[in-house]
Amino acid sequence: MSPLIRLSALIVPVLALMLALWPAAQPAMAQNLFATVAQVNDSVVTRFEVIQRARLFQVMRRPNVTEESALQSLIDDRLKQEAARNAGIVPTEEDISFGLEDFASRANLTGEEFLIAVSEVGIEPETVRDYVRTLLLWGDVVRERFTARARPSDAELDRAMALGTEGGSTRVLLSEIILPISAEVAAATRERAAALTEIRGFDAFSAAARRFSVAPSRTDGGRLDWLPLSDLPPQIAPILLTLQPGDVTQPIPVQGGLALFQLRALEDRRPPLAGQVTLDYAMLRFPAGTDLGAEATRLRAETDRCDDLFGVFKGAGEDRLQRLSEARSALPGGLAPVLDRLDPGELAVLPPRVAGAGGGIVMLCERAEIREEDLSREEVRQQLFIRRLEAFGEAYLAELRAAAFIETRQ
Repeated sequence: MSPLIRLSALIVPVLALMLALWPAAQPAMAQNLFATVAQVNDSVVTRFEVIQRARLFQVMRRPNVTEESALQSLIDDRLKQEAARNAGIVPTEEDISFGLEDFASRANLTGEEFLIAVSEVGIEPETVRDYVRTLLLWGDVVRERFTARARPSDAELDRAMALGTEGGSTRVLLSEIILPISAEVAAATRERAAALTEIRGFDAFSAAARRFSVAPSRTDGGRLDWLPLSDLPPQIAPILLTLQPGDVTQPIPVQGGLALFQLRALEDRRPPLAGQVTLDYAMLRFPAGTDLGAEATRLRAETDRCDDLFGVFKGAGEDRLQRLSEARSALPGGLAPVLDRLDPGELAVLPPRVAGAGGGIVMLCERAEIREEDLSREEVRQQLFIRRLEAFGEAYLAELRAAAFIETRQ
């Protein structure tokens, strides 16, 4: 059976969009598909790449996909690729193949099956491979540049575990400085931002806000009112939890500029950090030699939820079909990452662990947060580390974009 059937939930929006936009798209298609639509330093982006990226984003269920958003994504990719070249970072074919397999596994497909499926809606294999390759490149660039700065100290970790990292009723009192980052002032802005991160006094930060900030709050020395931690962007909240009053964040990219925040006070009204989940799932076991791919295809066509499995396998004993509910931390090895990729009603194949053994199919029934169970210290450390890396990466990309020569053409 065609892999397209297994990817139908992702592909249908693409087909609908193509049909809806076909009359309007004909003039653009009549143009030279390989015409340059943007120049980014010494690299170019073609019309063909923009069309391909927009289709790929539809398959990925990105919200509000337009040719403009696809173009901006490709411009960012050119900057990331250039940064990787300058750092001497080159992924191997084995790295790219592994990345493609991981990317395709989110749709419960192998890399080859994914490429076949998306080709049926006009997406070239190289479009997917280039996208995955850039993800790998950029990840290596960010880790190489910022790992040491992103790793939280024990004191910062203690504070984050005491306060939590999301939601709740914790409030923060901040001051802000927003610096412009246009191409003309990018270099000066980066130097100024680096200097401002060293400020510790409240009066000194307020004076700098009045002098350099372009935000309306500059007239009040950058001071903001109390803000719920849950209202802040997710890349900012964990960073603030590691600060002491008077500390200043690293530069954070915002619309049209770089932002620095000074923590003035933090009010804790919340319980300890909680982020563990209970996973309700159904497990099907099959004897050795079963074509698990064919079984999975059949079940996707016949079931929408876990209860349906008990109708398909009516009378099956617990050795064949079980429904289980466990904390994620208690799941057997290898199962948690599989269930993490699934939405309720989706299923995945579990290959045999050893030659000659039987395999299985798992379906996620429901995912529920456990508020009474704290995250482990290592889980909190990893969460903070990843979010800090993301924030550093976004700030670095904003700097690259501001300093680059970028010209778009209609």
